[in-house]
Amino acid sequence: MGKLILENTSEIFRPSARTERTPASVTRDILKVIDTPGMISFAGGLPDDSLFPIQDLKNIFETSISKKGARLFQYADTQGHSELRAWIANRYYPGSSAEEILLTSGSQQALDLLSRYFIEEGSPILLERPSYLGAIQVFSSYAPSFIGINYGEEGPDMEELKYVLATSSEKPKFFYCIPDFQNPSSYSYSLEIRNSISKLLLENGIPILEDTAYRELYFEEELPISLCELGPEHTISIGTFSKTLAPGLRIGWIKAPKKILKDLIVQKQSMDLHSPTLNQELVYGFVSSSKYEKHLSLIRKTYQKKSGHTFDCLQKYFRNTISLKISKGGLFYWLEFPQEIDTDLLFRKCLEKGLAAVPGSSFFVGKPETNHLRWNFSNASEEQTKLGIERLFEVYKEMTKV
Repeated sequence: MGKLILENTSEIFRPSARTERTPASVTRDILKVIDTPGMISFAGGLPDDSLFPIQDLKNIFETSISKKGARLFQYADTQGHSELRAWIANRYYPGSSAEEILLTSGSQQALDLLSRYFIEEGSPILLERPSYLGAIQVFSSYAPSFIGINYGEEGPDMEELKYVLATSSEKPKFFYCIPDFQNPSSYSYSLEIRNSISKLLLENGIPILEDTAYRELYFEEELPISLCELGPEHTISIGTFSKTLAPGLRIGWIKAPKKILKDLIVQKQSMDLHSPTLNQELVYGFVSSSKYEKHLSLIRKTYQKKSGHTFDCLQKYFRNTISLKISKGGLFYWLEFPQEIDTDLLFRKCLEKGLAAVPGSSFFVGKPETNHLRWNFSNASEEQTKLGIERLFEVYKEMTKV
């Protein structure tokens, strides 16, 4: 009997509105082209994979298997590895406990869980302009009403935030922010802004979702107190080991009050039951050892050197034609070009030259700014960085007739 062939399969496969609302990730799409011969990519927020402590993780794996055996391959508690949760609570949230920590499959799952918890269609949410495009992607699938607050070198524009709170017809569900070496801008909140924003949002009864993905990647001195430490009663903190250990392990966390965490655990159960047990064991085995602090010191020194080299190359070629300040931490430079430069066009021309970076328009909700480019400095070698910036400047010259 012959098979029935349909001309139009759209009559069978009818996606939900959420599928239609979720934008593709620009960086994920760009990563598909990096294997093109001759292509140099500064697009993804990729750590330097030569720094992954592979031998140490291998040793931990072998030791754990010999001690725990089949338990590492069995179903496990949704909330996650109890000792790792206790370690996170003790290190990052003084005075908290393991019961306030939920382990997730990277911080991206943490964002999705919190979106499920807070956002209903049309819900107003606050976030920085620019903001992490992965968060924008997740939030978009839940159809909120975005309210962007401009982000400067010291933090969000407080007067703009006060005005928004005073004039909003509906109380925003939360304020999502990256106070430490923000992706994409690399800016960090001043202590004054941290205190002001925590106090203002508490007074207005608005939760803070603080993303701490880059907090450990400081180059010179530790950052001021986190928003979660300032206001644990109204702040939910998101963290990850992707930037300090290895992104492929996919271990992140949420720190939240116990009442909220209980609901988040139920949501995670419906998603994936629990994060990979073996990966949690590998992370705990490494971070709880004396090697973790040495590892953090190594990646900070390495990234500081790469940041400095990137800055020197940018200065050499661009001089005073673009605004430049040396990065104090994190993984990125946020390049600001003259207003007449459309970085979406610059991006396409760069691809033709064998160079990939992320156009700044991807990081804005509402009307985008189109004269920025996000440049990752952590993954490329010094030679690749020099060649990449040479190519960027060639395209820039063509567009400006410098």
